[in-house]
Parts: sequence; structure tokens; C-alpha cells
Amino acid sequence: MVRKIPPRLYALLASDAPVGIVFRRGPSKLVRVFLWDRERDTFKPGQLFKGKIYPDRSDLSPDGRYMIYFALGGVGRFISTTKGTWTAISRAPSLTAIALWGQGDAWGGGGMFTSNRSYWLSTDANTFLIRDTSELRRDPKPPAAGHMEHHGWINKSKPRTLVRIFEKSIRNGWILRETTRYPRPESYEIERVEDGLKIPCPNWQWAEWDRNRLVWAEAGCLRAAKLGAEKMGTIRTLHDFNG
Repeated sequence: MVRKIPPRLYALLASDAPVGIVFRRGPSKLVRVFLWDRERDTFKPGQLFKGKIYPDRSDLSPDGRYMIYFALGGVGRFISTTKGTWTAISRAPSLTAIALWGQGDAWGGGGMFTSNRSYWLSTDANTFLIRDTSELRRDPKPPAAGHMEHHGWINKSKPRTLVRIFEKSIRNGWILRETTRYPRPESYEIERVEDGLKIPCPNWQWAEWDRNRLVWAEAGCLRAAKLGAEKMGTIRTLHDFNG
């Protein structure tokens, strides 16, 4: 019997609107984009992308209308135009670029929204413009914080180490913690500040606080639960992305 490996999931959540984007990766060189209605917890499949999208360098505008993403691969004609990697801005959930910058490596690229209609682009000497848009304004000043801090996380990492730690304060005195020990993937746990009670979540691939609940990806499924003063509430599977 061949063991089926579940897809990896990552989501971008709009801060001012109940929408999100889910990236389903699997097999390794295929990514399917889904539009997530966070009010009804419904998921609409979008484009299938042949290549890799870097969610940690991607962002969703606060109102959920636009997406900025960094990608590797694609069809041959597009690779020759972008030199293999690129940053694009699209109208979510589409991946079709209304603005496009070639990169050619994985050192630069990506960006963040600074408002509903403005963005900051991570560039270096290898970044080159292919297509621009008048719908959005480019902000020349970089945000004061990185991607994680931009969405409410606090960097608790110690300097000059390969261990990266981010924490986010959530409801009822709980903290959500993400730890990355390079080159291993992220690991998660939640901790109750009052008494230091920790609940390890070793199988989570991604996690965030969504208004009044905790949401996370695990075993190819997107799940959610509320947090009480002493324990996690009933776990709901919002969608199974396997198969």
C-alpha cells in the first residue's frame, strides 16, 4: 500500500473582512487556490498553479479585494518573461497579475499591503517591472514590521540563533506560539499565561486567530475551535482538502 501524503495548507486572512485565501499544496509542484468565506465557512476552488507560491511573502489587502504573492515556476513562456520567480498583485482569489515584477531568484520578492489601496514591495537589484497598475499605489517606505508582526504577532526570537519564535495574544489569557527550528518546519502550541499550562499541537502546519476562534491546518484539513478560560472547545473540521 502506498501511503498518501496529505496536502500542505496555508491561509491568508483579510483583517477587515471575513474572507481568506487558502493555498493547497500537493503534489509538491501544484498549488490550488481557494476563496474562503469565513462567515459561512464555505470554500470556492480557484486556479491551479504549476509551481510554488511562498505564502510567507504573500499578503491579502485588509478588505480582501487584492492579493500580493511571490511565486516560482509556471509555464515555460512565463518563466522566460520573469526569469523563473516573480511578485504579482492580483484581484483575489485570482492569480492573474494586474501588476507584475520579475525577480529571477528567491532572495528578493514578495510584499505587504499598507492599506486597502497601497502596498510595499520587497525589491533588490534583480527586481524588474513587467506590468504596472493604476488601481493601487506603491508605498516606497517599508513597513516598520515584518510579515508576522504586520498581522499582530510578536517576535520573541533570540538574536544570532536559528530558532524563530513568534507569539500572539488571543482570548481568555491564551497565547498562540509558532516556533521554527531551521531547517525543520513550523511547530505550534498554545499556552495559558496564568499558570503556564501548555497544549502542544505538533501536527499543525499553520495556525491563526480568526476574530473569536482559533483556526489551523492539520492532516490536510482546515479546523477551528473556540478557547475557554481553561480548555479548548469542540473542534470542528471546516473543510477536508484531501483527495
